[in-house]
Amino acid sequence: MQTVEVEVRSDHLETLSRVKKPIFAIAELIWNGLDADATQVRVELERNELDGIKRIVITDNGVGLAYKDAVPAFKNLGGSWKRTDHRTRKGGRLLHGRLGKGRFRAFAIGKTVKWQSRFRSNGGVEEYSIISTHTSLRTFQIGDVEQSRNSKTGMEVEITGITSSFPSLTDASAVQELAENLAPYMAQYRDVEVIYDGKKIDPATVRDFVADYPLSSVNLSDGSIATPALTVIEWRVDTERKLFLCDADGFTLQEIPPGIHARGFNFSAYLKCRQLRDLDERGSLMLAELHPDVKVLLDLAKAKLKEHFRSRAAQEAAKVVQDWKREGTYPFEGDPKSPVEKAEQQVFDVCALSVYQYLPEFDQADVRSRKLAMRLLRLAIESGPSATQKILKEVLELPPDKQEEFAALLQRTSLAAIVTASKVVADRLNFLRALEVLVFSAASKRELLERRQLHRIIADQTWIFGEEFNLTVDDQSLREVLVQHLSLLGEQDEVFDPVKREDGSTGIVDLMLSRRIPHPRKEELEHLVVELKRPSVKIDGPALDQIDGYADAVANDPRFRDTKARWVFWVVSTEVTDRVRSRTNQAGRPPGISFISSDARITVCCKTWGEIINESSARLSFFQEQLRYTADRDSALEYVRQTHAKYLPPSLLNQDQTKPGA
Repeated sequence: MQTVEVEVRSDHLETLSRVKKPIFAIAELIWNGLDADATQVRVELERNELDGIKRIVITDNGVGLAYKDAVPAFKNLGGSWKRTDHRTRKGGRLLHGRLGKGRFRAFAIGKTVKWQSRFRSNGGVEEYSIISTHTSLRTFQIGDVEQSRNSKTGMEVEITGITSSFPSLTDASAVQELAENLAPYMAQYRDVEVIYDGKKIDPATVRDFVADYPLSSVNLSDGSIATPALTVIEWRVDTERKLFLCDADGFTLQEIPPGIHARGFNFSAYLKCRQLRDLDERGSLMLAELHPDVKVLLDLAKAKLKEHFRSRAAQEAAKVVQDWKREGTYPFEGDPKSPVEKAEQQVFDVCALSVYQYLPEFDQADVRSRKLAMRLLRLAIESGPSATQKILKEVLELPPDKQEEFAALLQRTSLAAIVTASKVVADRLNFLRALEVLVFSAASKRELLERRQLHRIIADQTWIFGEEFNLTVDDQSLREVLVQHLSLLGEQDEVFDPVKREDGSTGIVDLMLSRRIPHPRKEELEHLVVELKRPSVKIDGPALDQIDGYADAVANDPRFRDTKARWVFWVVSTEVTDRVRSRTNQAGRPPGISFISSDARITVCCKTWGEIINESSARLSFFQEQLRYTADRDSALEYVRQTHAKYLPPSLLNQDQTKPGA
C-alpha cells in the first residue's frame, strides 16, 4: 500500500470535481475506458429500496492501467502519457483525454471512488486498487498488486456515497445525452459498445440525418490558421439542441446552446477544430463567445447551421407535401399556371409545414378535418398575410364537434359560398347602420342630394324594400316604366306615347322594382315604384299627390288597365307631416296607405326611413344573432366609404366629422 499526493492545489481539484450535469462525469469515465482500448464499457446503476441510486459501477474490457503507471498517472495532473501520444497503445484509436482530469469528475457524484485495475503482466493478469475520497482529493491510496482471478484485463470504477438522488441519471434523456456525446466517435469505431443502465448506446438507431461541412479557414489571435469543420446530426427523438465544441478528431470538449432557430428539428452540431483543444487546455473554452477566437469559429458554425436548416426545411416541406397530395388533403391541383400561383403555392407550403410541426393534433386528425384546415389556410394566404393568423386561430381552435359540423357543411357547399353568404349579411348590417347616419344625422340631412347621391346609393341596395324585388329600371320616365311592364309580359310596343299626368307633364320615377307573384299563370306581375325625397324634406300633401299622380297615370292608361299586374307606389323620406300622417292612418287600412283601388291592384302609401330600416333589421335579426356580428358606426361608415364614396356628402367623407356629436 502506498499513498500518492497530486502535485496541484486543492482548490483546482475542487473545481475539476464540479460538472454542469452528472452525466458529464459518467461520460468522462466512459472515455477513460475507451482510451484504454476498451471495446465495451458498461455503466450499472445500483438502486436502493427507495429506487434511488446507491452505487454506480463503470466497467470496461480495456487494457487497464499497469501498476508501474499508477503513480505518475495519479500524481502528476497533466503529466499523462496521453499528452504526447494521440492514439491508444494497443488498438491505435484516437485518444480523448490528454490531461488526466476525467478521474476527478467522479467526485461530482459520490464521496468515495475506487478504481480496480486489471492489466497483463508476466504472462498473466494482475490487479490492484486505487481509492480516494472527496474530502481528500489530493490523496490517493494505491493498493498492492496481486494475481487476478479474472483472466480478462479492464478497469472497474466504483462510486459510492452518492451525494444526491440525481434523477437525470435514471431518466431516459441520459441515454440520449451519451449518444450525442459519443456519436462522432462511435460512427468512426463501430466495434465499440457502450451499455448504460442496461440500455445500449447506439446513436445510429436514433440518428435521422447527418451532414458534414468544411468551414472557411480563419486567422486566430495567436497567428495560427484554423481550418474548422462542422458535423450536423439530426435526431429522431426529442432532445435538447446543442452545439458541441470539439477537437479536430471530434472529441467533445464543451457544449453550448446553438443560438439558431430550426423549427421542427432536433439536432446536435459538432464544431471541430484543432485550436479548440488548445483553448480548452488553457481554460479559455468555457468563455465561449467572450473569447475572440471562439467567437470567430462560432460565427462560422452558426452561419452554416442556418444555411443547413433552410435547405433541410425545404426538403422536408417537399416530402410532407407529397404525402398530402397522395391522401388528397393538399388544396392545389396540378402544377402552378403562372408565377403568381407558384408563389402562392410556395407560401402555402411553408405555412402548412409550420402548422404541421407546431400542432401535433393536426397530423392526428382525420383526413376530412385536415382537408378543411388546408382549404382554410389556402384561403387565408390568398386573402393576404394579415388574415392568415386570425383565420387559422378561429378555425383550429374550434371544438371538435364544431370542426366536424364545419367539415360536414363543406361536403354540401364551398367555403367561398359560406364566406360570401356571411359577408352579405355583415355588409347589409353595416349598410343599415350607415343609412341611419346618412338620413338622420344633422349634417348629412342638410347636404344629401336626392338624385345625385341618395338615389344612386339606394339603387345598389334595393334589398331594403324586400328580398323579392330586383332592380329593373333606374331613373327612367314613367313611359319607360310601362315599357318595362310590357316587356316583362313578353310584349313589345315600339311606338307609343309617353304616359302623362292630368296636368300634361311626363312622370319621372326614382326607382322601379318588380317581382313576379307566384301564380299558376306566369304573366302575373307586381311592381314597386319608389319616389325618394331628400332626408331634409318632409312628406307633405304635394309629395303624396305626386305619387298619386303616378298611380292615376297607370290606372287610367288603357294599355295597362286590363293587364294582370299589381302596382305599389311609395314615397319615402325621413318624416311625414301631421296632415299626411292622419291621411294615411285610416280605419280598415294598414298604416301608411293613402289609396287602394277597388280591385286592390293599385296601392299608394308613404314610408319613412325609420320604418324601412326597422323592417330590414328585423329580417336580418336571426342571421345577426347567429353570426354574433355588431355593426358599429365606424365599421358602417367605412363600408359605405368603400362602396359609395362618390355619392356621399362631404360630412361623411371626412372621418373626423362622422364621430358621434359631430
